[in-house]
Amino acid sequence: MSGKGKHRGADIKQEDILQAVVIADTFNVRFAPITEKKPRTLLPVVNVPMLDYTLEFLAAGGIQEIFVFCCHLADQIRTHIRNSKWNDSSSPCTVTPILSEGCLSMGDAMREIEDKSLIRSDFILVYGDIVSNLDLRSIIQEHKRRREKDKNAVMTVIMKKAPPGHCSRCREDDSLVAMDSTNDRILHYLKTGNQKKLQIPVEVLTDNKNVQLRYDLLDCQISVCSPQVPALFKDNFDYLSRDDFIKGILMNEEVMGNTIFGKIVRDEYAARISNLQMYDIISRDIMSRWTYPLVPDNSINNHDNSLSYGRHNVYLSKDVTLARGCILEENVVVGSGSSIGCNTVISQSVIGNNCKIGENVNITGSYVWDDITIEDNCVIETSVICDNVTVYDGVTVNPGSVISWDVKVGPGVHLPQSCMLQSHPVDDDDDFGDDLPEADQGQQITESSPDFGAKSKAYEYRAPCDSDEEDEELRQDIWGLTLHSDDDISSVDSHKSDEFSDEEEEMQDEVSMFYTEMIDQLRRSEEENISNENMILEINSLKHAYNIAIKDLHGMVLKSLIDLPFRQNTDGQQLLVDIKKNLTKHLPLLKNYIKPNSTEPQMDGLMALEEFSLQEPRINTVLVKILHMLYDMDVLEEQVLFRWHKSIPQAEDVPERERLRKQVEPLIKWLQEAEEESSEDE
Repeated sequence: MSGKGKHRGADIKQEDILQAVVIADTFNVRFAPITEKKPRTLLPVVNVPMLDYTLEFLAAGGIQEIFVFCCHLADQIRTHIRNSKWNDSSSPCTVTPILSEGCLSMGDAMREIEDKSLIRSDFILVYGDIVSNLDLRSIIQEHKRRREKDKNAVMTVIMKKAPPGHCSRCREDDSLVAMDSTNDRILHYLKTGNQKKLQIPVEVLTDNKNVQLRYDLLDCQISVCSPQVPALFKDNFDYLSRDDFIKGILMNEEVMGNTIFGKIVRDEYAARISNLQMYDIISRDIMSRWTYPLVPDNSINNHDNSLSYGRHNVYLSKDVTLARGCILEENVVVGSGSSIGCNTVISQSVIGNNCKIGENVNITGSYVWDDITIEDNCVIETSVICDNVTVYDGVTVNPGSVISWDVKVGPGVHLPQSCMLQSHPVDDDDDFGDDLPEADQGQQITESSPDFGAKSKAYEYRAPCDSDEEDEELRQDIWGLTLHSDDDISSVDSHKSDEFSDEEEEMQDEVSMFYTEMIDQLRRSEEENISNENMILEINSLKHAYNIAIKDLHGMVLKSLIDLPFRQNTDGQQLLVDIKKNLTKHLPLLKNYIKPNSTEPQMDGLMALEEFSLQEPRINTVLVKILHMLYDMDVLEEQVLFRWHKSIPQAEDVPERERLRKQVEPLIKWLQEAEEESSEDE
């Protein structure tokens, strides 16, 4: 693909061509061991490579010339572009890969872009793992109008309103932004991370009359840049990332005169797949159609693998084989040539092409790629399984696990949480470290363990044992959990106690105070006859004040409506009467948070009730009747109850939780029989 694009004809001025630079972010890859064979920009999101979502977003925004800058496994990215629709004569834009193996940061990439003199006008700067349906045209025009008045406006940073606890916001994206409310000029930008105390220069507040401090904004990692941005990167070799660039421009604003502005979007979608937690969240958003028109049934690549769209966001290829009795609950994609056995339940998951799923398998919140065999009686939860993997009979894959290419696991084993497996060992003399970015060098592969099954072909991946302060951040698991090195596993096991760190204690205190205030609000609503609408406003206000995650809120709202009658010291039949009365009165409140056809909020509520029942024997004795009550009120659906009942307890008090499920079996059996009768009538 040549550098001379088809949009550079004589009838169009070169400076009028809309350009974009896509940084194929492989400088800080944290998807090991997934990066063993493919760069992150080529990992599939709902059966389409991430990079294609980014290119489709840019093409829809009228971008005519796109430069994809890549280093690690760059040949694969170039091959993918060459074989994709972006290389066809009908492509709306030219896509040119820029290969450079020596670059270690975005700053290095931008300096090379400047050396090659590729940028001639304002351009879009994004990463290669952005999923967005933003209207770029209006944002670019706004940036250009601003530049006509102020030549020093070098960048417009696109942000989305997403308060703390929002599903598309992860901890590493948290930031505090000080903005001038009159023109959206950014005055101060700080990534907060784990900081408890944030410092803002006093002059930001004293020198500006209209300052807004915003902690409810998510940086979409999309920027409209002026042509001098690459030169500014080249003039300062301390600019390694875009955050460094923003910080440097703001610090030297008085000297250099350059300014940065923000653009806040509300109704459109934009998010970056920076880790597997975001990979999971964005995949679910795509299946739930928040990213329309970038949805599974609208093919955005050139592969003939069309999907049909069905109820509850179930997407099926034409040649899928579904056995009688298998259940596809909600947000499910099944790729071409795949088969699913009877009594298998799949929810919030993607099944790739040519996969064979056996009988009595339960797959939840997981991503099963291509050519995978999963035999009977397996459970897979919140995990990624790469191509050509075999999971033998009776294997349980616990949350946070990643099983890389060609691994074989089982039969009859339970993988621990956050388990990461590869198909071959790597010796110290191997060149594995040379193939990874600098951030991942030093990672280790331990010897294969018989714990992975008699037929296994698996070697466990662990974080390095010795790490300094900078490496400590890299020990955060890609699902948001913590990876342990060989040296500290025994330490973790020996320190399982009830003691919390200061941060954990503070979080527990905030949750406890929030719950206490919510109970008080419910009491006050009884005394003062406060409407459910006003109660929702009160609870939302408390949620933001205490920074409560939406997942926790679902469970606490349901628990509090049952807990309040319990606190009135009623017993037996009267307790059930009072609970039903309270649930009926506040049903609109409850359904505001636990909506119909919303599997995850219902599961959150069920898990909260399970915990409550273990703590309070009186609730334990009437739990089955409470669940029946919630089912009759259309708060809980039978499929969600089935899923909860089949789930395997992960906590230490497993016997108590299993007894709880045994106690609920009559209700589950009644629901199953009713469902079978309904199916026969149809």
